[in-house]
Order: sequence, then C-alpha cells, then structure tokens
Amino acid sequence: AAVAAAACAALGSLTALVWASPSSGACAGRSSSSRRCWGTTMRARPLGATALRASADGTKAVQSLRADAEAGIPAAQHVLGVAYRDGGLVGKDLEWAAHWLHKAASQGHAKSQLELGMLFLNGKGVQEDEKVSASWVSLAANQGLGDAQFQMAMMLLGGIGVEVNGEWAKYWLEQAAANPERSAKSDDALFRLGLMYQTGQQVEQDIKQALMYFERACDNDHAQAFVKVQEIRRNKGFISPGNTPGLPGRIRRELW
Repeated sequence: AAVAAAACAALGSLTALVWASPSSGACAGRSSSSRRCWGTTMRARPLGATALRASADGTKAVQSLRADAEAGIPAAQHVLGVAYRDGGLVGKDLEWAAHWLHKAASQGHAKSQLELGMLFLNGKGVQEDEKVSASWVSLAANQGLGDAQFQMAMMLLGGIGVEVNGEWAKYWLEQAAANPERSAKSDDALFRLGLMYQTGQQVEQDIKQALMYFERACDNDHAQAFVKVQEIRRNKGFISPGNTPGLPGRIRRELW
C-alpha cells in the first residue's frame, strides 16, 4: 500500500485528457470518433512516470504498483489505469486502462469514475456508450469532483447521454466554479455560466450577470473571458468608472 501511495504521488501529474466545448473550435477538424472533448484549452502537464523512473527502479515500481492494484487498492488501480491510458510508465493499452479504471471506479474512486466515463464517451478501450458515460460522470460529480461537475454540466447542456436540462447544467456549473479544489475547469465553469446568461441559453438573458461571471473568470486570467468582457462593454457602451481598461476585474466591479 505504501508503494501504491508513493506511486500515486509521483504520478499525480500524469498527462490527463482535456475536453473542449464543441462550440469552442478546439474540436474543429477532428473525426466524429474523437470530437467529444470538453474544455477551452489544451493544458499539458509533466508526465509523472518520468519522475518515477528517475527516482526508483521503474520495473520494480510497476511490479509493486500492479501487486497493489491486484490486491484491490483503488488508488493503485487508478494510477495503473491512467498509466495504461497515457503510456510511458507501461505500454499504452486502452483496454487495460478501462479494466483498471473500472476496478477503481466500482469501488467509488471519483477520479476513476470520471476517467472511465470519458473512455465510454469517446469509445476508447470500450464500446462507445454515452448513457453509460453520463452515469459514471454523474457518480464522480456527486462525490464533489470539480472536473466531473463541469463535465456533467456540459453533457446536460448538449444532451450527451442525458436529456438537455439547463437548470441542472447551471447547478453543476455553479458547483464546479465554487469547488474548493480549484482547477482550470473552475474558471471554465465561470466562463460557461457567463455564456449562458449572455446568450440566454437555458436561462433568462442577463448581461450584467454574464459580465459578473466573465469578470470572475478574468481574475484568474481566463483569456476568453477577458475577450467577452471587452465585447460586452464595447457593444453596450458602458461609460461607468468600471469601464477603465487594464484594471483587474475585482477592481472594475467595485467601481461599477
């Protein structure tokens, strides 16, 4: 178990799947089999397997990790599943990735539930099934995993594996935005809430509410949100003191 915990820490920064909104253009030109991706930008992270090999005998580490996974330790199963998905620590094998992620997910491991849901969504290592995907993502979201909360919202907005439901989509975006374990998806959630209010998508259109969400995302350097703030102020002709360019969003809101 100790070895699994150490491996989990070393692999905590494994490159992960990043999803992009179908309206963001990030999926443009992709085939239909790989178009389902949710997020706004690709953010590569260091491959944890490299750090593991540099600090220990990789073969022994993998053997110990596999032993813990076979013993039923969810953390080890998750790490091994992600390793098979991404390659590096072990040879890339999506079927084995699905196998180990399913083992961990079935024991309630939230991150594995999300990753398994994404495999089902994209038909990687398993037969594509949007409803099964939504079920796994929902389990992770209900456990408080921010990335899963954002993904669940996007599925509800797009009717992917579930019926379109703007009220629940808004709920999960708010949960993701307020999640104490902040990630890039927290700011993406603020941006998507802003878009909903700006366009009146599943909510009553409210430009001031949209501006509030965009500016909150701006506070964390969300580039697309900054463009939206400038667009709203320019098109609406705001002439308040808060329209001063270059000031942080929190200061502009105070001036408003």
